[in-house]
Amino acid sequence: MKRKPYDKYKKTGIEWIEEIPDHWEVKRLKHLANINPPKHNEINSDSEAPVVFLPMNKVTENGIINCEIRKSICDLYNGFTFIKKNDVIVAKITPCFENGKGAWLDKLETEIGFGSTEFHVLRANNKTDSKYLYYIIKSEQFKKIGEAFMIGSAGQKRITTDFVSEFKVAIPPLPEQKAIALYLDKEINKTDL
Repeated sequence: MKRKPYDKYKKTGIEWIEEIPDHWEVKRLKHLANINPPKHNEINSDSEAPVVFLPMNKVTENGIINCEIRKSICDLYNGFTFIKKNDVIVAKITPCFENGKGAWLDKLETEIGFGSTEFHVLRANNKTDSKYLYYIIKSEQFKKIGEAFMIGSAGQKRITTDFVSEFKVAIPPLPEQKAIALYLDKEINKTDL
């Protein structure tokens, strides 16, 4: 029998998170991040400063973003999704959601930007590691359960803000979140070789 890495565990009562280390918590994503944060008071809507624009086709299933498109804030302010460096984005529409389109925006080349209206944005709070948050939205459980909760007609189904906000996850203390994200980075890099 494989030895568990922690001494004590507790049951969660959640089907997809059977048990967690005793010092971890189960929280809804809305308690870990601001979901689809508003842009008012963040930026000057009349600014002509160029920022990155991320349409859906500039975000891959592997979390890579292409920042080549730049447009002025005033051209993007009305009608597009506001993003900031280090936000996490996830596609909300089928089939992009099921295919895993999403990214951690640590490589966003401007401090702010805009993207497709078909992205949900998660802005981690000060007790949540953005990279850990990214791995949550990339998990098979998140995608599988999200697919079951999509609404709309065929070809236009979407995951709702409520689904993202209410999704329950296992959350360790911040230092462990960072260590887990680093471990996952290394494991993914091994498989990419």
